[in-house]
Amino acid sequence: MELQHYLKVVKRYWWIPALLIVIAVTAAYVYSNQYTKPVYQATTDLIVNKTESTVAGQQVIDQNSINTNLMLINTYKQIIKSPSIMKRVADEHPELGLTASQIHDKVAVNTMKDAQIITLVAQADTYASAVQIVEGVSSAFRGSVTSLMKLNNITVLTEPDPLAVPGPINSNHNVLYIFSFLLAALLGLGIAFLVDYLDDKVRSEDDLERELGITMLAAIGKIKQKDLAQGRNRTAVPFSREAAVRGKQELRPVKEPR
Repeated sequence: MELQHYLKVVKRYWWIPALLIVIAVTAAYVYSNQYTKPVYQATTDLIVNKTESTVAGQQVIDQNSINTNLMLINTYKQIIKSPSIMKRVADEHPELGLTASQIHDKVAVNTMKDAQIITLVAQADTYASAVQIVEGVSSAFRGSVTSLMKLNNITVLTEPDPLAVPGPINSNHNVLYIFSFLLAALLGLGIAFLVDYLDDKVRSEDDLERELGITMLAAIGKIKQKDLAQGRNRTAVPFSREAAVRGKQELRPVKEPR
């Protein structure tokens, strides 16, 4: 019975979630296409190497050097995001029109556990700007490591292609549309059930039996005024014709026999 009641509520107030879904999806579409700026991304990978040593004229991997480089990665991450590196990038690339703090907000540094690779990620309004930012940060970082720490163990593994024409990373709005649809549907159903809960009208036999605890024996159906008018017209016309014919027969004079 409860499931049937829920289905009746959904059938009665289906327009509430439908209206909210249309409004939410339309708002998401307008927002994503009119107010969301495209964001482009460029990446470069740096490898912390110089882990080889020479034994008997042959190069071998030095495990201690690998462990040292792995421990240096955390230090390198701090150096990359330091204000001095960002200020150096801003000074060397005035065409970007960005301050050191703005460049700092556009750059991310990603690393993997037990890996000697540092990934620099830059996001900007155009792909060309993202490439300039990530290459500028990479160059400034490698120069700072050489001058400050007297090390030369940073090598560029991959660089962004300046001739590539990638699309914006935020161009896929399907997730936003699906989220708006589900949120509006859930909110609409919640409002529908709330309206039904606050509605104390008796609308069906089940409502009457559930509220009063009695069994209904009969019901008087609702008759529209239009149906009453049509009923009167159908019954009144034949009766009036029959009465007119009978009246004429009664008023006709009776002939006397000769």
